[in-house]
Amino acid sequence: MSSKSYNAALPKGMWKGHLSFSDVYCATAPSPETAEHLTQAMYNNNTVYRAAIEYPGKILLAVAFSSLPMGRSAEEDVETILTMRRMMQERVKNMPTVLEVSDLKTSFGKTVGVRMNNVKSDIPELGPFPLGMQMFIPPKGGLFSMSVHRIFARGAVRFEVAAIQIAPQPQTDSTEGEMKEHLSTMVETLTDSLQKCTGALPVRVKN
Repeated sequence: MSSKSYNAALPKGMWKGHLSFSDVYCATAPSPETAEHLTQAMYNNNTVYRAAIEYPGKILLAVAFSSLPMGRSAEEDVETILTMRRMMQERVKNMPTVLEVSDLKTSFGKTVGVRMNNVKSDIPELGPFPLGMQMFIPPKGGLFSMSVHRIFARGAVRFEVAAIQIAPQPQTDSTEGEMKEHLSTMVETLTDSLQKCTGALPVRVKN
């Protein structure tokens, strides 16, 4: 963390879900009336921003952005990330874990979709979600957690919208499917809102 963290408890039904940062992005979070806590901060010498919303059911929904590497276009950046995620998917395909990578299209163009089972994040040794994550195999097997991600770029900025949830207990045969559907809906709703609102802002270019 490289800036003072902004932390706010959200009185039930009072928050309208507005998210923004200067002229970089704006969005409305899904189901703001149920949100419990909002955290915003800058990281890595003020080059990475992250906002995270806590919801009931041990769900964390986050939006992060950073500047693209010098000399790389938005299209090249997303293609590079897609290639890297697919390489990771190939490396773990024979392991008892789940890593799904999708080549998607949104209003900002090519978008990387990721779904992972059994990930650790938002703990001191790894860092804030989704900036620091680690896949693992639970000692007792089964489903411990799930995360869903959408990664895209516009101008000189890379965005990631992601949600993570600790699996509820007790589990049933439908738990994994229900988690995937719910987290995907939250991520896609926030992605749509971010792209619609941010799309009305001037495109940021490198200095």
